[in-house]
Amino acid sequence: MISVIVPVYNGKETLVRCVQSIRNQTCEDLEIILVDDGSTDGSGALCSALSREDARIRVIRKENGGVSSARNRGIEAAKGEYVLFMDSDDYMEPVMAEKMLEGIGEDDIAICGFHHHYQGRDIIRIPEVPGQSGEENFLSLYGQGFLNMPWNKLYRRELMGSFDESLSLGEDLLFNLDYLRRADGISVVKEALCHYIQDDTGVSLSSRKRTDRLELAKRIWREMRAFYRELSGHEDESGIINGRLIQEVLDMVEALPFDEEKSRKEKLEIISEFCKDSELRQAAENAALKALDYKAVHFCMRRGWFRLAYDLCELRAALVRSRQKAAEQAAEESGKTENP
Repeated sequence: MISVIVPVYNGKETLVRCVQSIRNQTCEDLEIILVDDGSTDGSGALCSALSREDARIRVIRKENGGVSSARNRGIEAAKGEYVLFMDSDDYMEPVMAEKMLEGIGEDDIAICGFHHHYQGRDIIRIPEVPGQSGEENFLSLYGQGFLNMPWNKLYRRELMGSFDESLSLGEDLLFNLDYLRRADGISVVKEALCHYIQDDTGVSLSSRKRTDRLELAKRIWREMRAFYRELSGHEDESGIINGRLIQEVLDMVEALPFDEEKSRKEKLEIISEFCKDSELRQAAENAALKALDYKAVHFCMRRGWFRLAYDLCELRAALVRSRQKAAEQAAEESGKTENP
């Protein structure tokens, strides 16, 4: 049996879609664990109503403690041999459970592709691995961003640890690394079997959040380097692990134009601080970057061209806003067509 764990916090608008996608699985040997994390929007009552419709649904109530604590409660309550996670605003393809069970075989974890819904686009992401060695496949999956999240994976419950409830960033990846230390074999299912809905609103970073995010990103970087040394017996020479840290920093830099609370001078000071950080400078020496915007901003930052780096981010932000506006207009026009 598969235990599907769904943390629920104020997810009333999307919860029915999520739960219905699980109920409609072609693999019926599953239980659905809804963990109501102190919702205040009526999601708790909706969980109860859904449980009355399907005997496979169980509801757990707890005080609000965050998604990690909700997942941990779900793991404690799970009875299945396998575990899947799904967030309440996401949903599954009808064959996800069946395909993941087929895919895991004798291995200890299965990883699948997904649909990434963002800014009006459906971006299909499929994992690709070279297949030459375990360490190469691990690096490839990490570089493509398939190891960070829990909701595109099938786990064996007996091997699972717990999520670090003290963290607000990177806890999913650290959970997966902890699991992989006990696992023997990774299976890759080259199909997009779930739908990840990303909030496309603007990002506003406070100084505290920026500092925390950087320190957490560096902790993950250190953990990844240590894990890879354990796995391979040597350092990562490909630059993939360093590249992921630098990408995290560049994401923070590219989000600065959306922060209306800071002046341009304050934003340039933030970029300057990033450039002076000794660990970031170390990682930047050997960082594999693919996206052109990352490469351009990184090139400027390494040379101390803070203003030009920020100007490039402003240009990118203008393009993002333009694309968002176009998507909104298209959705509005589509609505008018459907409801003349």
